[in-house]
Amino acid sequence: MALSEIFCQDKAIGSLQRAYAAGRMAHAYLFEGADGVGKRTTARAWAKMLLCENKQTVNAEPAFVDSCGVCHACQTFDAGGHPDFRPIYKELVQFTAKGKNKKTPVDMPIDVIREFLIDKVSSRPTMGDFVVYVVDEAEKVNASSQNALLKVLEEPPAYCVIILLCSRIDKMLPTTLSRCQLVRFGPVSTEQIVGRLTAEGVNEAEAVFWSHFSQGSLGSSLVWSQLQTKDSTVYAIKQQLLEKLCTLQLPDVVDMAEWMGKSAKAIAAAWGKQAENVSTTDITRRSQKALVQMITCALHDVIKLHVGQAEGWVHADQKQCVQALAGRTDAETAARQIEQCCQITRWIDASVNEKLIFEQLLLKLTLNGSEADIMA
Repeated sequence: MALSEIFCQDKAIGSLQRAYAAGRMAHAYLFEGADGVGKRTTARAWAKMLLCENKQTVNAEPAFVDSCGVCHACQTFDAGGHPDFRPIYKELVQFTAKGKNKKTPVDMPIDVIREFLIDKVSSRPTMGDFVVYVVDEAEKVNASSQNALLKVLEEPPAYCVIILLCSRIDKMLPTTLSRCQLVRFGPVSTEQIVGRLTAEGVNEAEAVFWSHFSQGSLGSSLVWSQLQTKDSTVYAIKQQLLEKLCTLQLPDVVDMAEWMGKSAKAIAAAWGKQAENVSTTDITRRSQKALVQMITCALHDVIKLHVGQAEGWVHADQKQCVQALAGRTDAETAARQIEQCCQITRWIDASVNEKLIFEQLLLKLTLNGSEADIMA
């Protein structure tokens, strides 16, 4: 993909283009934004432009330089074999000196950073003028690994460009941030996401839900809308979840928690088929968080209903369920329950037992967000 073809990130790309035109391009960037908003796509397109042998000026004012798409370097890049483009991701742990047969971890292993970036950064370009490193999920590079990177980020070789992709800037050390030029990637508008999803064959009601649920992430919306479990779709699971939630009573808690656990496993299995060699822990947590987020969104809709906000509901496709839930839950209680959902999300990150997570969450919801103790 060329830079000119990237969807809805004109501001971020414009800042890169202005720096390039002025001859003030940084050697270390941090692309910051939610998952799925185009950070990785932009990093690849920027790298392709830098490595292109016959760069094209698309327009003169303001200057916009792009890859030609037809030279040997571009063709090699598109084929995935350009030697001067070096993506860094945690799955590379299998190819480290001591990583044979290792499972993909949750965090970025320091061996990957050391062997594929720090030890390689002195290698000069093979084909062009630059060597471009793109570090995926930089927020999962721990403090010791970030410290090991500092010298490289501060004084990289003149031909070296390092791009860190980050969805949680709070996880980055101040010393790392100070050595990188920050490029922010904003959310994509609901209308544009809905248009893209409907063009992919997703019905409009579902497309609207995923656009709100993903909080402006086109990539996430596309992934969620396309996931197929063994017996259903994630969207159908979402509809069942809301139907169960709006009629939930205390005796139903154990059965619903079991259903949520099975649903999370089904979503994780579907995701695993699409993304081979990805950390199973990552996928499991993501699936569990998705179910909790669906409940959180329903509670936000309840608050909007109580304050008279008729638009912008995430679950606008199931208004009757939201109304039924609002009939049992006032705005103040819904706000307390949202806090409980946030606590549950932290438990998921801490690998608390899945059955306990869902049971405790549903107990709190049936108790209307009361301050009764939750045992971890």
